[in-house]
Amino acid sequence: MPDGPADAVVVGWTRHFDFEVLATAAAAVRAGARFIGTNEDATHPTPDRLLPGSGAILAAVATAAQATPEVAGKPHGPLVSLLRERATDISMVVGDRPSTDGLLARRLEVPFALVRTGVTRDGREPMVVDPDEEAPDLATLVGQMLER
Repeated sequence: MPDGPADAVVVGWTRHFDFEVLATAAAAVRAGARFIGTNEDATHPTPDRLLPGSGAILAAVATAAQATPEVAGKPHGPLVSLLRERATDISMVVGDRPSTDGLLARRLEVPFALVRTGVTRDGREPMVVDPDEEAPDLATLVGQMLER
């Protein structure tokens, strides 16, 4: 991070987050930099385990800066607007996180298909949105859709 005033602080997923990065980001936001988060996902699924996600880092910066970020990713307005503008035919949103993928589907007014991989694998992700379709994985979901 270069020294000096910042126009914006954009927080996304990284493995390179420490106290110094937190202090620098929070100071820039407190000094007036625009505060943007890529997403609010608390966890980041990997094949082995769930890692802290962008949302965990975003929450740390928000708390330290005493500021509320603009969130660009799903299910927030900027992404919904972009998809409506650029996508000509959205027939379904498929994802593993009801709180983001499911809400995005509802905001786009299309069905939500939940795949039980990633964060929903263990059943601890809250069902903020009830899925219209559900499958243990993407391959099974595709098979179910093709059978119709």
